[in-house]
Amino acid sequence: MKNIVVYGTKKGSSEIYAKAFAKENDYPILEYTDLTSMELASVDRVYYFGSVYAGNVLGLEEVKKKVTENQSLVIISVGLTSIYDQEKLEEIQQGIIELFPDAEHVHLRGRLVKEQLKLPEKLIIKMISKSSAKKEEEEKLDIEKAIEAVVSEGKADYIDLAELVRIP
Repeated sequence: MKNIVVYGTKKGSSEIYAKAFAKENDYPILEYTDLTSMELASVDRVYYFGSVYAGNVLGLEEVKKKVTENQSLVIISVGLTSIYDQEKLEEIQQGIIELFPDAEHVHLRGRLVKEQLKLPEKLIIKMISKSSAKKEEEEKLDIEKAIEAVVSEGKADYIDLAELVRIP
């Protein structure tokens, strides 16, 4: 069985996980923007690591155009959402199911560094932080706590390479 690792990232979290997974398993690796149907022709299984932005996995629609029905797909979403934020995870899962109903899915937590953000992203993060600051601590989602950490501490980093064992 021939496998390949593909990733899509803006800030680097998915790339970190993808490179570690590919190295650990001795799989070839490509960024999704470099992926062609030709490269996938002899592949049985695709591991796609994609960063989550606004509940959607980056690059999935492009990957959809290149993956065939004969290929097994494991989608690893990477974002600030924790496994305890069920509503947010379901939103991510729903977007995946719409494009790839048969794909396996694993979610890993990533990181967000304030210095890497562009002005519109900083404004969105600040708005979310202000909104969540009004909630009682026990009412806040883990993602809201993470965003507050980005605003107050400059980053939230949950990358844990030991979590790669959860990938089938």
